[in-house]
Amino acid sequence: MELLDKILKMAANKLLVEEYVKKEVAEWRYGVCEGCNVFDPTAKRCKACRCFMEVKTKSKMNFNPVKMRFEITHCPMGKWNDLEITNEYRKIDGLTPITN
Repeated sequence: MELLDKILKMAANKLLVEEYVKKEVAEWRYGVCEGCNVFDPTAKRCKACRCFMEVKTKSKMNFNPVKMRFEITHCPMGKWNDLEITNEYRKIDGLTPITN
């Protein structure tokens, strides 16, 4: 990971995370991400939402700087058993819902 990525990850952890989930939940989420086709293993970021997954997977509530809002932390692909939440945000953003 490059220095800039390390600085951005530290800033995201301090500035964007509102609440945290249990360690077991974070570990499960990260495992799901590692197996996903939109996960960048070098940068440890999601290509769909551009988040640092080491930070996002630990978050219960977070500030989305792209959308400029606090959100219930969710996978943009609905892969954290959170398809209903994902589709609520997709609806807000005028996007087509994801179906199974």
